[in-house]
Amino acid sequence: MAIYYAKGPYDIRHTVPSSAFSKGDLLVLTSNSSISRAATSTNSLGAIANGTIAGVAMASSLDSIANLVPWLVAYPATVYWSDATSGSQMTPGEKLDFEYTGATFRVTTSAITPIAMIDPNGASQDVVGQSTTSRVKIMLDPTFLLFRS
Repeated sequence: MAIYYAKGPYDIRHTVPSSAFSKGDLLVLTSNSSISRAATSTNSLGAIANGTIAGVAMASSLDSIANLVPWLVAYPATVYWSDATSGSQMTPGEKLDFEYTGATFRVTTSAITPIAMIDPNGASQDVVGQSTTSRVKIMLDPTFLLFRS
């Protein structure tokens, strides 16, 4: 599933897609005010400029209606469920990177460019309670978010 909403503030916007992406992908705004999937290689993810992540896709770009796709605006206090590297040991507040594997984004224990962190306000069951499906609650680092308020 990749990344999807868990709790906290949110807005839903509808924008023209400028590239192919899947539900749950990280999105960036392009120069022509449309949305595109964020960089997908580990090196490119690490090179994401500050303030570029706009949100998370709520539908595939192929599922657009009237050429618009819904997406969830990424705010600093929003908590998401994220797929995680299987068998990872993660703790609340731990800073993590993303990897793009099997056509989905997921957090990884690498912290080369920590774009996300395990929900610091979460309970231990938020980290290990989903171990059979390898999902954890995360928050995105505010310095990488386009919308910071």
